[in-house]
Order: sequence, then C-alpha cells, then structure tokens
Amino acid sequence: MKFGTVRGITRSRVPLIAMLALAATIGLAGCGGSVSKDSPGSGGSGGNGPPGPVGPPDVPIAQGGDVRNMGTGSGLTAQEITDIGALIVPEATFSAAVATFCSAGGACATKPVVEFTVKTDKGGAVLGLAPGTLRLGVAKLVPPVGGFTSRWQSYINRTQNGTITSPPAALPSAVQANAETGAAAGWTELGAGRYRYVSSLDLTAVTSPIVVTYEPTLTHRVSIALNLLGSAVALDPDNPFRDFVPSGGPVTTERLIAATKNCAACHVRFAEHGGSRRDVEYCVVCHNPATIDPDSGESVELSYMAHSIHLGEHRSPPYIVYGFNINDPLNAGDITYPQPITFCEKCHQLSAATPQGDDWQTNAGAAACGGCHIAGLGKTGPSATTGMYTYTFTHPVGSLPPDFLTFNDGECKGCHKAGGPGGDILEVHAQDPARKAIVNGKRFTYRILGVQNAAVGQAPNVTFQILQDGVPVDVKAITTGRLRLDFGWTTQDIHNIADIAGNAYQVDRGQAIVVDLIANMASVVDNGNGTYSYTLTQPLPSGFSDPVLGTGLMVVLEGRRVFDGSDAYPDSAYCPDTRPGTSCAIAGSTPRPQIVEPAKCNACHEQVSAHGGSRAGDPMICTICHGPSLGGTFPANGGGTETFGPLALGAFLHGVHSGNVAPVGDVTYPHSLARCESCHVAGSFNEARPSALPMTMDAGTTLATGPAAIAWQDDLANSATAGTCQGCHRAPAAQTHMASQGGSFGVPKTLVPSSSAEGCTFCHGPGRTFDTKVEHCNNLPLGQCVQ
Repeated sequence: MKFGTVRGITRSRVPLIAMLALAATIGLAGCGGSVSKDSPGSGGSGGNGPPGPVGPPDVPIAQGGDVRNMGTGSGLTAQEITDIGALIVPEATFSAAVATFCSAGGACATKPVVEFTVKTDKGGAVLGLAPGTLRLGVAKLVPPVGGFTSRWQSYINRTQNGTITSPPAALPSAVQANAETGAAAGWTELGAGRYRYVSSLDLTAVTSPIVVTYEPTLTHRVSIALNLLGSAVALDPDNPFRDFVPSGGPVTTERLIAATKNCAACHVRFAEHGGSRRDVEYCVVCHNPATIDPDSGESVELSYMAHSIHLGEHRSPPYIVYGFNINDPLNAGDITYPQPITFCEKCHQLSAATPQGDDWQTNAGAAACGGCHIAGLGKTGPSATTGMYTYTFTHPVGSLPPDFLTFNDGECKGCHKAGGPGGDILEVHAQDPARKAIVNGKRFTYRILGVQNAAVGQAPNVTFQILQDGVPVDVKAITTGRLRLDFGWTTQDIHNIADIAGNAYQVDRGQAIVVDLIANMASVVDNGNGTYSYTLTQPLPSGFSDPVLGTGLMVVLEGRRVFDGSDAYPDSAYCPDTRPGTSCAIAGSTPRPQIVEPAKCNACHEQVSAHGGSRAGDPMICTICHGPSLGGTFPANGGGTETFGPLALGAFLHGVHSGNVAPVGDVTYPHSLARCESCHVAGSFNEARPSALPMTMDAGTTLATGPAAIAWQDDLANSATAGTCQGCHRAPAAQTHMASQGGSFGVPKTLVPSSSAEGCTFCHGPGRTFDTKVEHCNNLPLGQCVQ
C-alpha cells in the first residue's frame, strides 16, 4: 500500500474558479433522468388477446429507482451520476463473520465474510456492482502489554520498496498494511442491492511479509470501501465497519478513539486515496504501527500521522511522506492549524461512539504523543519481525540532575498521570499559554448595557460592565492587559467619514475611534452598581448622518485581561446587538445584518481572535475597523513592500482563507472554498448587502498615515460584490466576467452603495439560473453540499 497525498484536502491554493471547472467535469449538477424501458412487441393480425400482467413500475433513479448495472461506475453518464446523488452502505445492513469454507479439494481455511447493501441516497438498490470495486480491510486488536496501549494489526500486508532517489529513500523497504481487492471468485450478488464477499485471505496462514498470528478470542475488525472509477469516484460511500470476536461472544475490548464526526467539524468529509477512504475506523485498519513510508522513513500510524500533520508549520523537522510511487511529497510543514494544538478534546471526546475517547488523558506514549512532541523522540528499527519502530523519549527533568533522561515507549504514563511527577496530561496541556488564554477568557463576560447621545454634535455616552465568573469586576482597578472602546459609523456599512463635503475620514484610513480606557481611567465613571460609563471626548461629526450613507453608531468593548499571571481573551461585546441574552440598542441605529455565524467559525478556530487576542469573539466586532474605507496601504508588520489589499471584512476573510493575502501567507483550508455555509448564514452570500459601499483597495496618491491619509476621494476601490467574490475567484477570466456585469476593480472611490449597479444577482441571485448557492453546491465534493 502506497498511501496517497492528502494535499487536496488540506490545501486551498487552487483558485476557486478552477475548482469549480474541475468539479463540473464530475457532473454533479441538477436532478432528473430516468431508467430506460423496453418497448412492447407488436401483435399479429389476429384479434386482441386478454390483457397481460402489469409489469413493475419504471421508477427513475432520481426518484428512488434502482441502478440497473453499476459495474465499476466508469460507464455512468454525468446525468446518471447526478441522478444517483450518493451511494450509501447502511451500517445496519453491514455484517461480518468468520466462517469455515472448504475448497473443492476438501482443504478448509478460516476466512472473513462480509455482507452489505448498496443503495442510492434516494433508496434505490444498486445492482451489478463489480467485485473489483471492493476494498476489504481486516485487522485484530492486540491487547495492551508492557505499558503499551492496544493497537490494530492488519492481516493484509505488503512490502513496499523505497522509490525516491533525490533525496534517497530513508529505507530500502518497509512493511505496509493493505486492503484486499474484491475478486469474482468470492463475490455473490444476493439481489436488491445486497452482496456477499468471501475473502481469499486465510487468517490462520498469514506469514508474509510478517507473521500475523490468528487469535480468534481477540477483537477483530472488518471494514470496506467501494472504489469506483472515472467520474463516479464522487459517489464513493462512507466506510462501514464491524468489530466482532471470531470465536463467538461479545466484544469486550475496543479501541474507538476519535469519531469521524469530530473531524468533520473542520474537514466536513474525508476523501482520501482518491475518495473512497472516508471514515477514521476504516483508516486505522491500515494506518497502524506496522505501516511505514520507506521513502521518508516516517510512520503513518494514524495517531502519530494525524498529530504530526496538524502540528504542521510548527513541527521541526516537518512531517513529510510520499505517495503512489511519485516524487511528490506531502510536506505537512506547509499546513496551518487554526487553533492551539493542545485542545486534544477537539478530536478526542468520550462518548457512546468513542468509549476510549479520553484515553489520551491516561495513556501517554512516545509513539502517539511524539507526533507533536517531536523534540526528544527517538526510534530504532523497523523490526524485521513486526515491521514496527521502537520509540524512546528523551527530555530533561528539572527536579533531577541536569542530564537528559531517556524513557522507553510505554513508560510515559508512569509519570504523566494524576499525582504523578510528570503531571496529569490535561493539566499539563492546560498550561499552554495559547490554550490558557482562550479558557481563561471564558471566565469573563463583556457587556455594553446602553449608549446615549448618538447624534451629530453630541458625545456618545456608553454604559458597560465586566463580569468574572458572573461577578462584577472593579473596572477602575484594572491596570494591566488592554481595555478599549471603539466607535464607528454608520451601521449599514461602517465608513467613519467625518466630513463628506471635505472628503475626510474621521481617523487615518477610516479606522474606528479607539479609546484606551486604562490610559483614560480618570474619565471612567463608577455608577455604584457594578456598571461603569464613559463619554467620548469629541462630538459626532457631520459625516455621521447622511441621506445616502445613513445614520447609526456602533460601539465595541474589547481587550485582553490578565488572569492568574496569564493572558485571557474574553469575547468582545458590541452594540447595537440583538442576539439573545446580549440585547443592546442605540436610538436611531439599526443593527448590521448578521451574515456570519460565530459558532461555525469556532468549529475550526475554537475562538476567533486577532491583534494579540484583544479582539475576540463574534466577527461582527471586526467590522468596526474592517469596513470599506480600510485597506490598500498597510504593509505587513509596519514595513516591507507587500500590502494587504482590501481589508473590508468579507474580501479580507475570503482572501485569507483562500491563501491570497500575501502578508498573512499561505493558509491551508481543510475543505472546499465553495461551501459558503461553512461560515455564512444561509442566504447571505448571493451578493453584497444592498447598503455595502465600494471597498478601498489602494490609497491612491495619499500616504498610509498622517494628515493626507484622512482624505478618501483619491482612494481606488472595488465594487462591493465583485470585490468580495474576488477573494476566492482570482482568475483573470473571473474578474473579466464580473467587470462585464457591472463589477469594478481599482476605480476612483465613491460613497454610493455599489451592489445595485452590479448585475450579479440577475444570474446568481436566489432561484436564478446560476444561483450562487446551487452553483457552488453542484460543484462541491460529494457530502459537502448544504441544501
């Protein structure tokens, strides 16, 4: 088994327009189609005979009819693939057993047998499936021994030679687990979409390339994948598995560590090795400790591999593996992970589906934990007998002499346990500053209780409160961390124009007015009831209210706290805010529509935070600065030649997630950029909001800072819809198309909402011919569509 690269899942550097074009060739579009029906024969010249029997109704595939001759899938038309929609192997119909079968010569062998049903997602039976589409994995669960946890050992293995020459392969060869490809000799179609397969594998006679002893009293696992060909690969179903004890009786020993649904929080759906490997419990049958990549010399045991990949750019040396006999490595050093790696429970959670989901807290080991804790990890081997490495871990112990101490794998949990000298694993991970800042931040609640005097010529007064563990904080006593109030207008699209006639921003590049409350604590009023007030020292200017730009104030309370000697990142508060439990109103200020759901962001990020954790929580807070006035002039880290381009939030975040903001660098997005509802509120992405203003992408002839930067008239801007979509759709052809329909790029800035001048919704609006949601959905990998 040479394993394939996961680059297609973890990288998002391919322009979305190219991905859509590629996906279109798979044919995932539309609905409809039918199954052909034979024409009746014609009678002779005699009289009419009695009516014949009524035949079965000819139900189209798209309406739940059967697929008559699936084969390998390579002969399906694009319409048939669309009509099928998805293939399903219901776990309820998947059975596994080990029975005794005898050949014609009378010799008997113990062989795995699987039975399964294949249906379309509309309920139709899949008939005529080719045996060669089946991939069968078979493994036993080796019990814990000598301090080691249990591990899977595949019965199906092969020797893989090293293939690369520059650099040379790390090993001449290595053992790798494999899967059995279905063969006609063991294949029986039982009807109604049900199949039986008798493996050619004799479990009692596995001697090459390593000996695997058959132990029928241990837990065994069989799991299958269906590997279709051609465009039908998009139909590959999820992988059912069954754990059982061949000698009979219940399964009493399990190893269910990480649920696939936990991975789906970021990845949505796996599609490894061409698309057919979709479930963690199938992956572990091959990705076990006796599977090594000879080219890199790295183990691809699932826990070690997954930890190494997710540590990504922070792992030194980077994790590199090769695939399918080509000199095309997966270099996980390119991978960015969007939250602290120490949140192990992101993937590992105790549940009915994963009863060993919390084993990581009590079963530390060099092999599994070494994927992240690579510094100090040592290994010897691989063993010619087992195909496995033997690991050690070396690290200094501060309470002992200052020499480096080396421990064997299996000894780690002797120290790393509750009350042990190495400390409880969860407690140790909890000391990671990045994790601690998020956890500590949840102890604080920021609240804006009301805002008065939000009108031209008046100075807004803000009443606010900070709670720690539900108890009001003495704000006047805060001297560390950061605490600020931000003011911006208008709520329909924050531009911070001070004087429309004078072409002036209120602050450089249209940023919000920011008040450092710690530096101005003397002006903070203690209201005597656990709440505090602050009055802005300057009145709102004439640009606050305009017939075109509207009227409305937005206020944000933000800033990091210091708790227990460490940073804490509380979620920021904003007003106006209509969310349940956080209601805050400002007279004359209509809340900006919510187009991004924070919970969706947190599925990958755990907590969205920026600027050193000072701005955290709902991305709505970011709009107070990341509006249409900001952008085009700020170089990375205050210097250099690379600039951020448009910093209006929609365009900026699209650009970041697609890796198209140069100062931010490459970002590896874990699934398709076309799945807009991974972030967006349903129905919020066909076009920019009607009130959206053109977004600055270049400062024209003015400076980045100083008096000249408060002039907006010579800024160059992109129209709101085209400028936002450009964050992903970077191809020149896409931009030419957008421009031909009224979109604009790099034209003199105006202060008039631009989306109404763009013709995007004529074709891409809800229910239109090329509805954005439908088009993206039709071109998504199977299982990622949100209807």
